[in-house]
Amino acid sequence: METNPFSGIKTYDSYRQLFELFLFAIALSVVLSAGAALFLNKLLGLGIKFEEIYILTQGLVAFVICLGVLKERGVDFQETWRDWNRNALNDILTALKYYGVYLLIIAALISLAYLLGHMFTAPQEAVLKHLETQTARDTAVRGVMGVSRLRFLFLLLSICVVTPLGEELLYRRLIYATLRKRLGFFKALFASSVIFSAAHLSASLAVFPVSLLFGYIYEKKRRLPVNIMLHGLINLFATTAHIFL
Repeated sequence: METNPFSGIKTYDSYRQLFELFLFAIALSVVLSAGAALFLNKLLGLGIKFEEIYILTQGLVAFVICLGVLKERGVDFQETWRDWNRNALNDILTALKYYGVYLLIIAALISLAYLLGHMFTAPQEAVLKHLETQTARDTAVRGVMGVSRLRFLFLLLSICVVTPLGEELLYRRLIYATLRKRLGFFKALFASSVIFSAAHLSASLAVFPVSLLFGYIYEKKRRLPVNIMLHGLINLFATTAHIFL
């Protein structure tokens, strides 16, 4: 019988704990974002959109909560940090390799969409409409660009650094790893991807295949820094593509 590669990973032992963590992270992010928006806009009159605040808040909340859970589970952060430093160059190269794979997949999908367009009008229009769908994140970025370059750079930092760090800790290191300890690869991959996609609301259909890629890479490499860097690169690509293309 094949040994489960995630059996020794320190994470939650029950699905109930996992479900409660997920709901708590989402609820806390919404509450804190609403409070921050009220303070910054009503009291200080800064005019910052809720989406801008939520992008940063949900990443920070996920990061802090996950660190607390992992510490409680007995994870040695000093050893983890030393391991990340020792393997930094290899992790960067691996992330870039998979980013290249992601770009090839995107290019193939776009080519397929235009190929179908020459054969069928309706499928092409449906695909292009889906590609042009603006998420709340994209809307926030577009709005900030016309107001403040500093705010735009800060928001981009949130999207490409803070969000990937928090989300990969939550959805791969905790949720996927917990599911994987009890389920097979495909079941854990599908379930964690559904959860990850559901958290992205209107962008869930576009996010689902990307989540499958993240889960596959984490299963194969079990290197969270690779996932974090790849997530950041994909967020950067997706955001700039929606803005400038």
